[in-house]
Amino acid sequence: MKSLKQVIVILAFSFNSNYLIAQVGMEDISGPGPEHENLSSYVGEWDVALEMGKENYEGSSTTSMIVGDRFLQVDFSVSNESNTIEGIFFIGFDRRNDAYQVLGMDSFGTYFVTASGPAVEGFTSKAYGKDNDPMMKKMGFEKEFGYNLTFKEKDRFVIEIFWIDNRTDAHTEIKALEYVFIASD
Repeated sequence: MKSLKQVIVILAFSFNSNYLIAQVGMEDISGPGPEHENLSSYVGEWDVALEMGKENYEGSSTTSMIVGDRFLQVDFSVSNESNTIEGIFFIGFDRRNDAYQVLGMDSFGTYFVTASGPAVEGFTSKAYGKDNDPMMKKMGFEKEFGYNLTFKEKDRFVIEIFWIDNRTDAHTEIKALEYVFIASD
């Protein structure tokens, strides 16, 4: 049970936030916007093809909007003759910073990663992140990666993952995985 002091602090914060928005003339950006509406058009059942180097996987995905229609949840499972990969992506749009947000986790490890990046070319984004990878740290580097999110067609979307080679000043992007989601019949 919350103490009276906690309730007062919560109410004061809520009032002050709304008061500040009104005084500064800011738009209330706490709710979903057009980017979220676009993401919601990708709710459904999907066939998935994963290309990872010379290996190809096929499987399925179910997508849904969660947290008051603020995030697209993408559950997937793909396999080939030697392996099955399962995972989940959460994709949202941060209206405070005009940036797409991605949280991804899969059966490659026991951790998750996050990335962020502005919208480019409409409903696409190049989101970047860093990972606290112990192996990379031992070599004196920080693991950098990114997601290319492409939501241009109503019956298809693509999530591409790339590594960033930060051993040189060129910071070359190297495509690692590409998930292609095609609407199921």
